[in-house]
Amino acid sequence: MAREKVKKPFYKRWWVWVLAALVVVALINPGDEGTEQATKTEQTDEPKTDQAAEDNNNDQQETQTDENPPPPDEGVLTEEKFAQIKDGMTYEEVVAIIGSEGKVISESGERGTEYHTVMYEFETEGAMSNANMMFQGNKLMNKAQFGLGGGSDVEMTLEQFNQIQNGMTYEEVKAIVGGEGEIVSESGEKGSQFHTVVYSYQGKGSIGANASLTFQGNKLQNKSQFGLE
Repeated sequence: MAREKVKKPFYKRWWVWVLAALVVVALINPGDEGTEQATKTEQTDEPKTDQAAEDNNNDQQETQTDENPPPPDEGVLTEEKFAQIKDGMTYEEVVAIIGSEGKVISESGERGTEYHTVMYEFETEGAMSNANMMFQGNKLMNKAQFGLGGGSDVEMTLEQFNQIQNGMTYEEVKAIVGGEGEIVSESGEKGSQFHTVVYSYQGKGSIGANASLTFQGNKLQNKSQFGLE
């Protein structure tokens, strides 16, 4: 009679232990793929840190820029800058005061000679203002402006205008009118007989009323008016 075959318990089968051993090994050593993935993760995280620092620096720079904006008159001609510009200055000296280059609107003579004459227009503050300057041999010969100072604080009447006579000094004219005019044009060395200044006054009368007085060597040479009453 044949012996009946007895089944071994599950845990005594050899392949069960082999399988268990392989599982343990896999858990202890995840393999190259896991190592590579971890390395890639570390490499990926590093640039993120650098990018965050860069973004933070950019934010700080933007904040600093907002906190320290450039002066509103940087690069434009103001009343104060116009007063600093003197006869005989070079173009480079004038540009240094204004903070920007001028635009050539007229030019004559050979460049580099004493007769080379250039007129520049400069950007000014205020939509209704303008200014230009003439150089000869790279020396300032004339400066002129309109609207930088907002006009004279003194209003001239027709009666005062009629009292003013050619040959009067600027001081005598001020005594009649009651104050300073606005310099709209100036040329020549101050104190010399060729120093020429044109003053503008607001006028009492119709809209836009004004008066213009031209002095040379501190003597009135010409007067003109519009709309005075």
